[in-house]
Amino acid sequence: MQSGPQFVIVSGMLGSGKTSLLESLLAGEDGSDTAVIVNEAGEINIDGAVLSESARGMSMATLSNGCVCCSLTSDLVTTVQDLVQFRQDAGKGLFSRIVLECSGLSRPGPIVSSLQELADLRLRLHLVTTYDCSRPALETGDFEDAVAQLAAANTIVLTKLDLVSSARRDEALQAVTAVNPFARVVNEFSGSVRAREAFEPPRNGGLVAGDLQSGPTGRRRLLHPRIRVFRAKLDDRFSWEAALDWLENIAGALGDRLLRIKAIVPGENPGERILLQSVGTTFSAPRRLLPGTTAPVGAVVIARDCGRQDLDEVATDQQVNWFDYQ
Repeated sequence: MQSGPQFVIVSGMLGSGKTSLLESLLAGEDGSDTAVIVNEAGEINIDGAVLSESARGMSMATLSNGCVCCSLTSDLVTTVQDLVQFRQDAGKGLFSRIVLECSGLSRPGPIVSSLQELADLRLRLHLVTTYDCSRPALETGDFEDAVAQLAAANTIVLTKLDLVSSARRDEALQAVTAVNPFARVVNEFSGSVRAREAFEPPRNGGLVAGDLQSGPTGRRRLLHPRIRVFRAKLDDRFSWEAALDWLENIAGALGDRLLRIKAIVPGENPGERILLQSVGTTFSAPRRLLPGTTAPVGAVVIARDCGRQDLDEVATDQQVNWFDYQ
């Protein structure tokens, strides 16, 4: 069966350069065969206004009352259907490309899942994620959202290259490759070249919306299968020293497969709760939570090529119960 329009999902954290990337693309080509959907998660439609100045004959729609990966998936489907119908009513063929610019809050997985409702259009999916080298999201509290975006991407675009040293640029390249070694990484200073390469269709053809398969639970498997997220519930008798040893043992056992740890463990004093975090095997300084914090002790581990058995084998003399987080 012949495939339909290319459907490009542009994700990336807030301020990572999504609108600039799309603006560069539209400024360099005729936009009459492209439709753009902008999702701004409740913000004033600034991005839409900026893009409309760059477009030449482009069709545009705006989703501005929520995050498209959460409450707006049905609105997205309706919007795509309306754009296609408008095109047909004008006596023209299908768009060659439909671009969805997501808000920085969006994770691509639920968006792709919702597009199954448009199976008849045979959309060829291309997931593009922008990564700000000057504010690397993998080193911040946005890590989980960034991993979801990066792991789903066919193409990762490094941005803000003019604001960082060559060393930081290399670090960003290594970081995104560690999360998703199969993605094509665009690492270009020129805005026009960066845009052109970012929107090239995936070399392997990418997913087709009509061919998506459901997992055993009925939820479509959309994130990269090599990335796993686990959560552990710890025994309340865990001591501060035992918790440190256990986390260090996890880092030692997983090595470069470890992407992230966030853990709340008991402190040295009764009732204390300490937040411990790592990016890879590098841990940040312990952070003492406010007195009276009632959060249970436990940990979330994000890893690549890791099964639960790998974590069960990590040495500890305390009770740890592992289960899949997502």
